[in-house]
Amino acid sequence: MKSVVAAVVLCGAMSLAAAIAADQLAEKWEKRIRDAEASYAAAVMKADNARFYAVQKANGDRLTILKKVLSDATKAGDFDAATMLKEKVAVAELDGIGRAKPKNVIKFGGHEYALVDAKVTWHVAKKRCEEMGGHLVTFDAAGEQEFCLAACRNAKLPAWIGVSNAEDISQFKWVSGTAAVKDPSWQFDDGSEKDFAVAVAYWPPSGTFNDHNLGAVIGYVCEWDR
Repeated sequence: MKSVVAAVVLCGAMSLAAAIAADQLAEKWEKRIRDAEASYAAAVMKADNARFYAVQKANGDRLTILKKVLSDATKAGDFDAATMLKEKVAVAELDGIGRAKPKNVIKFGGHEYALVDAKVTWHVAKKRCEEMGGHLVTFDAAGEQEFCLAACRNAKLPAWIGVSNAEDISQFKWVSGTAAVKDPSWQFDDGSEKDFAVAVAYWPPSGTFNDHNLGAVIGYVCEWDR
């Protein structure tokens, strides 16, 4: 009888051990699958960004030429050609734009900016700026950060800018794909920029740019390079 009980106990222990082993095995496969999905999502985002900026640059170059030809045709008095070229310019300006640009854009350093009062996540803000033919603001020119900071302060509006560690928590990047150097004036909570994915946003209580959860819903700043 004792041997039977022992056998039952042993079988039960073996079954439990097998179940634990199976769970651990499943977790191992799940981790590999999650890692693969994360790598895929990061690669797609990187490719989308690269394509977007390549198309924007190509279209900007095209517009520059079209506008120059239009100007030359107008000066030469070729009004038939000028009329046709105006239509081509209008089409090129709308290429790739699926959302109307705000009317309250402000200019600085040859670029245009709009502070959009909306309640959206960082990824939605990024997409909306691109749909309008622009991008979430990037600070790559002298005085640009100070200009945008002043605009956000005046509006007292929490607003996303175009930098995050969404692809890799160990590296902040601008939406253009270039590496971002953390500005000394940006405030991060207890070094959390290395703990989980965040984006940078203007935060009224601090009066400067802070890290912010990617899923938070606030406004955003769009930029147009032409």
